[in-house]
Amino acid sequence: MIIKKIYIGGWFQRTTLHLSEIWDFFKYKKSLIDFSEEDLKNTQSKLNIKDLSRESGPLEYIFVSTLGGINYRIYEDGLMIFEKETQGDLRNDFEIIKDYYDQNFSKAISLIFSKGAPVPKELADIKSIFPYILIIEDGSDKDIDNIFSLFKEEIHGEVMGDGITVYRSEQVIVINGVHDEEIARSIAETQVFFREFKAQLHRYLGIHRLVWEKIDDIKDRGEIKGSKIDVFMSELWGYQKTINLIEARINQMGVYLRTRQKVFNFDKIDPKIVSLFQFKFETLVDTHEYIKYLWTMTKNYLDSAIGIFVELQNKSTKEALSSLQLVTIVNVLGILANTYLLKQKFPPLFTYSGSLYIVAFLILAVVINFIIAFIYRNKKYSLKKMSDIVKNIK
Repeated sequence: MIIKKIYIGGWFQRTTLHLSEIWDFFKYKKSLIDFSEEDLKNTQSKLNIKDLSRESGPLEYIFVSTLGGINYRIYEDGLMIFEKETQGDLRNDFEIIKDYYDQNFSKAISLIFSKGAPVPKELADIKSIFPYILIIEDGSDKDIDNIFSLFKEEIHGEVMGDGITVYRSEQVIVINGVHDEEIARSIAETQVFFREFKAQLHRYLGIHRLVWEKIDDIKDRGEIKGSKIDVFMSELWGYQKTINLIEARINQMGVYLRTRQKVFNFDKIDPKIVSLFQFKFETLVDTHEYIKYLWTMTKNYLDSAIGIFVELQNKSTKEALSSLQLVTIVNVLGILANTYLLKQKFPPLFTYSGSLYIVAFLILAVVINFIIAFIYRNKKYSLKKMSDIVKNIK
């Protein structure tokens, strides 16, 4: 068995504008954003760049060769592929790439894209460098089994065609029999894109469930104290911010999918292998459309829930204003009672007696306001209308 190359990679939505920013940073240690020169130079130096070039093709990309023997390509659509020739210890070789990705590359990219729209906490940890991909020649069944055993993985799928066999597990892909390096890389890139695209959709599905369950949890309370309205409102507004940011990402994903499908080199690959990728593309299109529909439902569900709380907040505010009016009325009545019923005049304001009168009315107003505010904070508002939310989103 001959191990030709090993690959890992990742993908996140980017454009040629972002590629230009990466190029300026990698090549010239500069950025259009106001970062300190020291931060830019220190971070760039840790990339250990040996050679650097910007290449054209179906998609423009930056090619980087490092002093440690790791080469990688950053494409304009955000796909990143890291490759290395193995030194014999596969696990160690993958750890070398993974360590470079985590400690050097990821920190550099995080720096130059650290400003802009904030990333919600639900999306903060979306980095992934799986699957591990091996390109081999003349691998026997025993060789294949040994590779997957080394990573403690089980083979879940196997596709054969024109001397090429693709073996897959959860985190490892072995491509056996590819002699053309360009085809091998094309297959590796597509596999990474498939995994990352699907993984992002799965994360969004998880966030959908999280938001939906949170609204259900609020709904199932049946009623809510006035003091809790602002707390739940703040939480729901936070989810709305997350949903709006994710909606933009979901809507973009279809463009990247079509682009990747166009640039994949179908003509040079056996039809049996091609059918696998065509099926995958079609499956991702269907899954993407499903998530878009589901996300619309999630957004409408959340908007309806927020609408209910806005109504409750307005009602609570109106009642609070009514309490202030009551305090004012009580004060006026007190003055009238003192003046007309008791036939007493207020003493001059700037005297001891006048000050006592003012203090007495202020204390009375504060006590009444406190009592009323306490009542409204602990007053329970019905959430029965929350059951109508699902009807509203259909």
